[in-house]
Amino acid sequence: MSLAVAGGVALPFAAARPWLVINPRSFRASRGSLAQEVAVQARAHGLPVIEASTLSEFRAALDRLQAQQAAQIWVLAGDGTVHAMAQHLAQQPDGGWQPALLLLGGGRANIVPRDCGGYPPWEKFQAALRAQREGRALAEARLPTLRVEQSGSLPQHGFLLAGAVINAGVRLCSEHRASGTAWRHRSWIADPYCLLKLMLQVWAGRSPLPPYENVQITADGVAAMQAPLRVLMASTLQLRDGLYNPFAARGVGDVRITAVAATARHFWRNLPAILRGRFRDNMTQNEGYLSGRFSQVDLLGMSGYALDGEMFVTDPTRPVRLTRGVSLRVLRP
Repeated sequence: MSLAVAGGVALPFAAARPWLVINPRSFRASRGSLAQEVAVQARAHGLPVIEASTLSEFRAALDRLQAQQAAQIWVLAGDGTVHAMAQHLAQQPDGGWQPALLLLGGGRANIVPRDCGGYPPWEKFQAALRAQREGRALAEARLPTLRVEQSGSLPQHGFLLAGAVINAGVRLCSEHRASGTAWRHRSWIADPYCLLKLMLQVWAGRSPLPPYENVQITADGVAAMQAPLRVLMASTLQLRDGLYNPFAARGVGDVRITAVAATARHFWRNLPAILRGRFRDNMTQNEGYLSGRFSQVDLLGMSGYALDGEMFVTDPTRPVRLTRGVSLRVLRP
């Protein structure tokens, strides 16, 4: 009898039958008939399918799956849905429910699925179905979350944090998409359109961006930078297959962070290299650049951040702490 492994315990493959959760309104899943075709194929192979379009529906789906003690969940959705799942699993007690996850990129950016081998979604879904038909277990890896906490608030678990001006850009793009139903709001061009409009406004002296936030950064207990920030990003992802990987290969620790001061020398000239994680030796903290790996980072002076595209408000008078969070079990077709 074929066996699958769940939480270190060997189970008959039928007992580890995957469940499929689809957000049919997420960007890529809603294009053409992807969500429908994936659901039809899954049901034809005996997989139970749950559709969840809102956060409340998704939470109800997770409660149902937890009650069933589902050992394996395939998810076709965007980064925001993956963030909600990470948050739910992070609140489980030690030794509690920790299903194996196949994260298929159904969203707009699909940053997390790209990093976990779930993109392109149709091809990876088909590969997972073949493995299931043949009784082969999918390769499993551990994916650490980024834990973001501030005293007085519930800690958040996600994967990619954006602060400073990037946070403002994420918010403006979200507001733009929600403001209409025309092609410039709903198509793949929505975010590039919004960002191009933003650049033109900045060049014309009519910038809608807030003033630069003066942020004090302490990394592994050492004061690392204090400056008005233009760029602030942090992640626990490797981003090997990502569209960008803006973190220097320096230091140790699970928290990767890049911060660029508003006064950093030659920022626009260095931007292409920053997006690829290519930090030259002269791009130092004294020149307004901080990038690398740490175990703990404290940020004082932030009024908010975006985590996997979800917006959060913080108190700038209290530090926001970044550390490694829980490790999720992820499947790679």
